[in-house]
Amino acid sequence: MIPTFVFVHGSGSSAHSWSATQREMASRGHRTLALDLPGRGAGFTRAYHEQDLETFAAEPSVMKDLTVDDFTGAVVDAVQRVRHHGPVVLVAHSFGGLPVTAAANAIPELIDRLVYVAAQCPVDRAPGDYPALPEWASAGLFTALAPLFVGDPSRQGFIRINWRGADRAGRAALRDAVAGELTEEEFLQVVVTSQPDEVFWLTDPAWDVRADKDSWGRIPRTFVRLTEDRSMPLAAQDRYIAEGDALTPDNPFDVRDLESSHAGFLRKPAGLAGILDDLSVRAAAGSR
Repeated sequence: MIPTFVFVHGSGSSAHSWSATQREMASRGHRTLALDLPGRGAGFTRAYHEQDLETFAAEPSVMKDLTVDDFTGAVVDAVQRVRHHGPVVLVAHSFGGLPVTAAANAIPELIDRLVYVAAQCPVDRAPGDYPALPEWASAGLFTALAPLFVGDPSRQGFIRINWRGADRAGRAALRDAVAGELTEEEFLQVVVTSQPDEVFWLTDPAWDVRADKDSWGRIPRTFVRLTEDRSMPLAAQDRYIAEGDALTPDNPFDVRDLESSHAGFLRKPAGLAGILDDLSVRAAAGSR
């Protein structure tokens, strides 16, 4: 049976980020579904669009009231809706690894393969503890984003980033951290579609999502290492792989390398599509 690829986006993103990947996959004969996680896909407020920063800073955010269960439920619902068509390959990028892992813990029998594309995959500790580890020391994203934060996430209960507020030097630093292989014009397309608000998961105990050995651990899984990633360095990606393999040594990650920055592959999708194309053969053959 033909598998369905369900794509789950990262932080500050939406289903739109997978458009080029979906076109590439369609040209190869694949069925895909990209979902908007809760709070995504609704567009931008006038204050953000017009850069009325005082009004923008004071605006409420739907993210404040969203929970990990809301995010997990969205992924579970998507998998359940497409499962009757055949095998499901669940693909996560970056932050998307958290709701995907939670969904895999909940419905392992409905997922034929997990694919983490430089995605968070906590095993030994809470998700928010990983960025403080030595493996993350070379990550340039946090420094590049610092001037763009609006308000105090710990007080407002959500993260707000003014993606459009960076000057030329700030955009250059952000592009270097996120998608260094893109031209400035290509990266501007990323900036204008980036979502300002995100759930504040870093220190929230409710977001302590970790892979479960008896459920998540029985699903075949692939980790796509992004070898030019300056947001989630290779050492950080390798830690996720090592912890997952230690949890279930009889079911280790199938590891693939892709020469890409953290987000560049989303605009140049042939490499990832080739990897997924190969994995589809396994899913269709019932590799589980």
